[in-house]
Amino acid sequence: MTFDCAGSLADARARLEAVIDGRPWNTAGLDGWIRGDGVVLYYRDSSKYRALFRPTFMGRFRERGGRTVLEGRFGLTWFARALLPVWLAPAVVCLVIALVRTRLAPHIGGFRIVLGFLGALLALLAFGRFALEWWGRPGDRDAITMAIRGAVQAH
Repeated sequence: MTFDCAGSLADARARLEAVIDGRPWNTAGLDGWIRGDGVVLYYRDSSKYRALFRPTFMGRFRERGGRTVLEGRFGLTWFARALLPVWLAPAVVCLVIALVRTRLAPHIGGFRIVLGFLGALLALLAFGRFALEWWGRPGDRDAITMAIRGAVQAH
C-alpha cells in the first residue's frame, strides 16, 4: 500500500507524528511510533488497550521519482506472530498426550478423551482470539488508512 505525501519526507513525518501525538490520552484513535524512516501504526480503542492481534500498518517513508511516499502493508507485528505459537503450545501438548499411545502409563480412556477435548478447546480459543481480533473489526484498516491519508497528504 502506497500513500503519496505532500512536501518533503521531514514534513510528512512531522504531520504524521502530530496526528499520533494529538490523540488525547484516554480516547480511541490512531496510535503508533515513527523511528527513522520506519512507521508502525495501529488503532487504539482506549488509553489502556492495545490489541496485539489487530491489523497494524508497518511501512517506511521513501523518496520516489522526486516525491515522498509512505509504503507499507498491514500485518501482524513480530511479537504477535511469536505469541500465537505460545498460545497454541498447550493445545498441541494436550492433543499429543491424548492421541499418542504409550507403554509407560496404563490405558485410561476417559482421561484421554477429556484431554483431547481440552486440547481442541484450547486450540479453538487461541485461533478464535486471533480471528476475532484480525477479522472481527473491519473498520480498523479503513480508519488507519484514512488517518494516514489525512496526515501525509496536503490539507
